[in-house]
Amino acid sequence: MMPTMEPATATTTKPSESSARRTILLSIAIILTALLGVFASRFTISARGTVAPDLFLSTQPAFSIAVVLVTMIVAFLIALPLSRHINAAVSLFVLGCAFATYAMQAGTIADLVFLNGSMTCAAIETLLWSAFISIAAIIIFRVGGPLPDVPAINDEGTFAGEIFHKRGLLSLLAGIAAIPVLIFTLVGPTKGQSIGACVMAGIVTAVIARLISPRSQPILLFAVPAFVIGAAQLVLALSSSDSPDIAFGIGTLSPLRVPMPMDIAAGSLCGVAIGLGWSKGLVKKDPDASPLSG
Repeated sequence: MMPTMEPATATTTKPSESSARRTILLSIAIILTALLGVFASRFTISARGTVAPDLFLSTQPAFSIAVVLVTMIVAFLIALPLSRHINAAVSLFVLGCAFATYAMQAGTIADLVFLNGSMTCAAIETLLWSAFISIAAIIIFRVGGPLPDVPAINDEGTFAGEIFHKRGLLSLLAGIAAIPVLIFTLVGPTKGQSIGACVMAGIVTAVIARLISPRSQPILLFAVPAFVIGAAQLVLALSSSDSPDIAFGIGTLSPLRVPMPMDIAAGSLCGVAIGLGWSKGLVKKDPDASPLSG
């Protein structure tokens, strides 16, 4: 059974004091995870002397992968307590801040092309980060409990049942929207464009998922945009006969191939968290509603 969310304030704590404490904790966590992202980027230098656009293009791939993975685990451990003090969505947003600051330091599609990088490897890295996000989300929701604004589908159900409830799984199809959103919002190869478009893809995914199943805990949803975009990139890399460097040079490279793995992971985490916050009004707390109605 999913653990019950603790009350926002203790009986002996004033609401204003509790709110101030949460704000301070949130600010500290964001700063620490952001610094961790910058720190990790210092160990992933490419042959061009800049931060590699994907980990496989660093001069020491095995070492870089180990450092970044450990750093993101530390960022996860920093964000984890916030799932109890605030909620799971905020905790995952804070984790996304580590990915975002790393992504802002990392190279763009231009760096990948000029380094003769593999689009296939970049797509695989994105899919691996989506798996990392899934595991992180499961642990965070298990520790922090359900989102307080989402009524449980089945109060007597198990945690696994909450994850794999049919309405919840159906809502994951909202991730398909990430592809057209990315295509229409990404208008250039710059880092800001890339991260911003991925965040928008995450926001739209979250809003549509709420519409499909407003009473489902979005546990796996945080990883869906990253998985969908990574899968699309992999299909394009394996099926396209166009050379990425030529396509980039003449401006015909698909927007789906522009975001780098960390851009997509950051957008998936931060975008979904923002989208869930914006779409709170779509949730109707109806205690008499059927467990399968939403």
